[in-house]
Amino acid sequence: MRAKRFVSALLCLAVFAGGALVATGALAAEAKPAPKTKVPLLYGNPSNKRLASEFLMMLKAEDMAGLKIFLAPQFLIQRGDGTYLDKKEYLADPSEVDSFKIRGVVGTRDGDIRVIRFEANTKQRIEGKEVAGGWIPRLSTFVKEEGVWKLIAHANFLLPPTS
Repeated sequence: MRAKRFVSALLCLAVFAGGALVATGALAAEAKPAPKTKVPLLYGNPSNKRLASEFLMMLKAEDMAGLKIFLAPQFLIQRGDGTYLDKKEYLADPSEVDSFKIRGVVGTRDGDIRVIRFEANTKQRIEGKEVAGGWIPRLSTFVKEEGVWKLIAHANFLLPPTS
C-alpha cells in the first residue's frame, strides 16, 4: 500500500512538473534558426579589416536578411552631404555597391565596442545616383550583442580636397 502511494505521488509530481514546463514554454518552444544570409555573421574576434569591410560586403551581396541583423536597432548613418538615416529608413533604400576596396584600417576597442576608421574606394549608387570614385574616409562603430558584432553608427565623409 505504501509503495502504491509513493508511485502515485511520483506520477503526480511528474505530471505537475511537465505541465509547468509546457506552461513556461520550455518544452513547446523550439530554437529559431538564424536567418540565412549571403555573408556570414560576425562572431568572436574579427579583424579590424573584416569589420571595416562587412557593411560593404553585405551591400554588394544585396543581403537584406544579413543587413537586418547586422545593423543595430539604434543604427544611424551620416552621409558626406549632411543627410542621415536611421535603420528603418536605410533598409527601405540601401546603397547599391558594385565593387569596393578598403585601405588605412585603424581600430580601437573597449570590451564589446569597437570603432574602425578606414578609407574606401567604391563603385556605388546612393538613392540611384552614382557616387564619385576616390578614397573616401569612413568611420564605423560596432557593438557586440548576443555574441554578434553589429554596426551601430557609420559615417561617410567627402572626398578630401586636392592641393
